[in-house]
Formats: sequence, structure tokens, C-alpha cells
Amino acid sequence: MYIKSSLLLSAAIATAHFKPSYYENVPHTRDYFYSGGHYVPDGSGGHVFSEQMYTEHLKPVAGARQPHPMVFIHGQAQTGTNFLNKPDGGNGWASYFLAQGYELYIVDQTFRGRSAWRPGAGADEPSTYSAEIIEQRFTNPEEYNQWPQASTHTQWPGNGTIGDPIFDAFYASNVQFISNETYQQSGVQAAGAKLLDRIGKPVILVGHSQGGLMPPLIADIRPNLTEAIILIEPSGPPFTNAVTSNASARPWGITDIPITYEPAVSDPTTDLHKQIYPAPDNATEYLVPCTLQAETPAPRQLVNLAPKPILLVTTQASYHAPYDYCTAKYYQQAGCSKAEHLHLPDAGVYGNGHMVFLEKNSNVVAGLLKDWVEKL
Repeated sequence: MYIKSSLLLSAAIATAHFKPSYYENVPHTRDYFYSGGHYVPDGSGGHVFSEQMYTEHLKPVAGARQPHPMVFIHGQAQTGTNFLNKPDGGNGWASYFLAQGYELYIVDQTFRGRSAWRPGAGADEPSTYSAEIIEQRFTNPEEYNQWPQASTHTQWPGNGTIGDPIFDAFYASNVQFISNETYQQSGVQAAGAKLLDRIGKPVILVGHSQGGLMPPLIADIRPNLTEAIILIEPSGPPFTNAVTSNASARPWGITDIPITYEPAVSDPTTDLHKQIYPAPDNATEYLVPCTLQAETPAPRQLVNLAPKPILLVTTQASYHAPYDYCTAKYYQQAGCSKAEHLHLPDAGVYGNGHMVFLEKNSNVVAGLLKDWVEKL
């Protein structure tokens, strides 16, 4: 379902008072540690540590006022710096949520950034995104118009192209990644579970893009330590790619690795019966058909996620706009009755692309997330 009226007023108020987020940070403490990982042979008689996950821990000096810490998981080719500062010099979502009294844990995914990759682990060599791909998909999609909604993109600061200082600052922060979905997801799931064990109380898991696959995987094996899940344009849609490719993907529906279903799934290619559902006839924008579970036999249920509040957020101009509704429907079909889809235009927030937390109105969007969490 779309969240409309309650958040529309919140967005209107936030927009009316919006100013660039160059404000003094709330005094906070900072430390870091590594979650998960283990020693493996290095091939020459020694050992190295592998599959550990860097975690930055931020806490208001006056103490957290909110009962549930937030754990932020970035997307492909990114690091946790996505949530610290914005490339235009403004403060990021970490500053916003610290000011709201949250204790924060911000990770660098395994094999990414400060979570070292062991050469040969999961891939012969790492992959990268060119600056041109970043322009096309994230910062300047309106000039390429590769999907209909791209023309509505207005919120990126600067012109979003090579040579623009804001673009260059953002692209400088991009890092190499391992193009091996099963290896990456398994590593983050294991390290994420260890992180939640260390925190020791239920958290709000926040994942973006490729990192949006991780909260359900972590929650699946640590349901008692997961209070809620926020997915900012998670990789999707179910079972297949869309817009930039039509290749098969995510054989477990929302993930590439096993996740718990009831009845149990042994082989997703045979146990998960698929059906293509057309886009709604009353759609006011371009939407792709959805590949979901078939109506018969009854859809298998994501039993460990079913009780959890889940918010899936989609921007107006992103390449996710044509298909994120399919991902939301998949969660709902699989028993997640508290799964909601927040399409930002329905809350009065326009012009955002995929990197919404780095854009001009990032705090307006953060305010919608805060309002949703406070109503749990």
C-alpha cells in the first residue's frame, strides 16, 4: 500500500521549513569496531582475516533518547560515508538522526571500503562503476532519459556531470566491489548477525539499493533483534531485473541466497511457483509487470519477516520507480502484512533520484522515515 495522507502533511511542513543542512552536529561520541570474520589460510603458510565488517558507532553525548538503534547499510560501490556527509558539504542522515536522539551503527559492507577484501575471495578481481554510469543512473539521469521517470529528476546538487565539483566529490567516494551476489550477501548476513548480537537489543535496519537486500537476510536469522526494516530502493524486482536489464536474478524472490519460507523451500527454481502480473490499469506513470509468486499453490510465506514493520521507499525519478511496487507486493504476498510502500510523490516530495540521502531535500525524506518509525 502507499502511505499518503499522514506523511503528506509531514512532508509539507518539512519542505516549508527546509534549509540546506549546514548545521552544527549534535555532540556525539564515535568509535568503531569490526563484526564477524574469521582466519583463513593465505596460501603461503600463513593466515589472514576475512569477511569482517567495519562498523562505525555514533551516539549522542547526552545519551540516546530513542529505544531502538539504527543500522545503516549502503549500496553497491559505496561505503558508510554515504550517511555521514553529502558531497555538497552538507550534513547527512547520520547528523539528522543523531539530532533526533538515535544511536547509530554505520557499516562498510564486507569486502568494501574499510572492510578489507582478500584477493581472490569471491572474484578474481574487483569491479567498478565508471563515472558515466554514475551520471546515467544516479546524478544526471534526466539528460539520458533511459526510463520515463528520469525526466523528473531535479534534486541532485550541481549538474551531476564529470568536472562539476559536487559530482567529482561524490564519485571520488565510490569504491571497488565484488560482483558476486551470493558471496556478498552471505558475508554481510553473517557479519550483520554478529553486529546485532553485539548491540544486544532490537534495531531498525536501514538498507539502500544493493544494501537493501541485507536487512531481510539479517532479520531472517536474527528476528528477535530486529524491530523494523527500512528499504530505500532495494535491488529488485523479484526474480528478474528491469529497466537496465531483463536478466534473471534473485532466485529466492528478494534475495540471491536462501531465506526462510513456510512451507520450506529447498530449490527455489521448483518450489517457488512464479506468475507474471500486469501493471495496474489505473497507473499514472510507467510501471513494469511484476513477477511474483503464483496464486496457486498458495504463496509461500516469509515467516521470520512476516511480523516486522517494513517500509519500502521509492523516489520519483529513479530507475526503481517503474518496479519497486513489485517488491512491495512480493513482501505483502509473502505474509508481511506490515509492509508498506512509500512512493515519495504521494507524500508531496518530488524530483529525487536513487541517491536520495545525498540530494538537496535529504532531510525532508529523513523526516518521513522518522515519522514512520515513531508511529511503530
